[in-house]
This record gives sequence, C-alpha cells and structure tokens, in this order.
Amino acid sequence: MTQTPDYRVPATACVLHKRLGLWKDCLAFDVNLGCSGYVYGMQIVCSLLKSTGCKYGLLLAGDTSSKGIAPEDQSVTMLFGDGGSATLLETQKNAEYIHIACRTDGSKYKAIIMPSGCFRNIDGERQRSVWADGNKRSDYDLYMNGVDVFAFSISEVPVMIKDFLKTQGTDKDTYDDYFFHQANCYILKQITKKCRLIKDKVAISMDRYGNISVTSIPLTICDKYGNEIGGKKRNLLTCGFGIGLSWGIASFELDQNDIYPILETDEYYECETNKEWRG
Repeated sequence: MTQTPDYRVPATACVLHKRLGLWKDCLAFDVNLGCSGYVYGMQIVCSLLKSTGCKYGLLLAGDTSSKGIAPEDQSVTMLFGDGGSATLLETQKNAEYIHIACRTDGSKYKAIIMPSGCFRNIDGERQRSVWADGNKRSDYDLYMNGVDVFAFSISEVPVMIKDFLKTQGTDKDTYDDYFFHQANCYILKQITKKCRLIKDKVAISMDRYGNISVTSIPLTICDKYGNEIGGKKRNLLTCGFGIGLSWGIASFELDQNDIYPILETDEYYECETNKEWRG
C-alpha cells in the first residue's frame, strides 16, 4: 500500500519481493491508497488468504509523503512525515476473526489531491505560485482542502464507528484500545468526543511523528506496545480515513509479543542509477 512508489512501473511490491528474497510462488502488487490504506490492505490480504488457501500474507504499507509537499504550503508542510510498516498475517484454524468494513465517497476526490504527475495531466505547471487559499504550491505538490477533510472526518467516521459496533454486536467497552489514522490531534479529539470513548484508550502518536499516511495506524500500535515485554493479547479497533475520500474499520485481537518497536533511521536502500540501466 503506497501513494509514493519507487517507480511508475513496475509495482514497488515487485521491487520489494526482490529485496526480501521471497519465493516466486506468491502474489505481489501495489495498491494506491493513503490514510485508509492500512484497513483496506487488511481487507485485501484477508480476502486473498481465504480465496487462495495460502497460509501467510505480508502487508507492506509505506509513504514518503514529505517529498510531495511544497515547503511554503503552511496548510500541510508541518503535518506529514515519512514511514513504512510490515504486517504479517497467518491463517490459523482456531484464531479469532478479523472484522472489517470499508466505505468510499469518490465525489470528494478533489479534497486531497496531487493534480499533476500522472497520465491524465502529465504536463502541469511546475512553477510554484500562490493559490486561492493563500498557499504557494505547484500542480505537482499535494493540495488538501482542510475544511472539507475536517467536516468529513468528524461526521462520517463517528457514524461508521457506531454502525460497526452495532453490526458486530459489540460496544465501545469491548475494545482495549482504539487506533485511528493520525490525521491531526484536533480531529482525533473530536472523534473521541463524538463516540464517547475513554481518552486513555485512544492512542496518539501524531504529536511526535506527524501524519505518516498509510503507516499511521501500525506506527501508533508499535509506539504504544512495541517496547513492552511480557504483554498480553489486546482487542483492538482500528480506523483509517482520508484520501479518496475513503474510510474503513478493522477490529482484531493482537498479541503484544508480536508487536515490534519503532525504528528511526535515515538509511535507505541504494538502487541502480539511470546510467546503469542504460548500459
């Protein structure tokens, strides 16, 4: 799951397949989705495991969102961070179910958009200029309509959470912790308030790591439990929401011993240069 692939083609999943030294007998493909991508990714992996009979599925979610941000754009320049995560799913006969629900409203796709750079508008304006909202950016930089995103987040997300609890026959006290997409702290507070959740159950990493796009949910899980020793199983509810616009919820049981600490690094994988490809 990524919105910032290494190349337009091939899929970054195939590049990672090579780097990880995986067997040929597996599926590898990309899905372009950000904020809600972790939940959508869980849905895809679970569906594939069930339909193919495979035992393992590896969900890799990561973005380098900062590369698509205009430095002068005050609406987003201090908001986003870069990160990646790996989640290994295994099928077991007596395991607890993973419950997932996803929604989409494509009528608002322009609320978060990078207008140029792909094949619909490949020759956009590269020179940065001041837009109607007073921020300076080019057609190749990320644009976010903060008002529309905020209104969507505090209206649609709480409604879906309540619908999900009703459908599953659970209530807010069923879950040990809530892990939401780290859009911004104010949105998280509003969702917590509207759903009448206990504040201590709603984990926040935004204040230290920023909005890490598709990685924000697994990063927040690792931030809370990755350094604990001798943990126990936790019943979690996760919720991703944003770009698309899209949103989704996944609830599952997770053993704290299977959660690893966050690694912070400036290192990156050295790749071939254009000169090397050309021979």
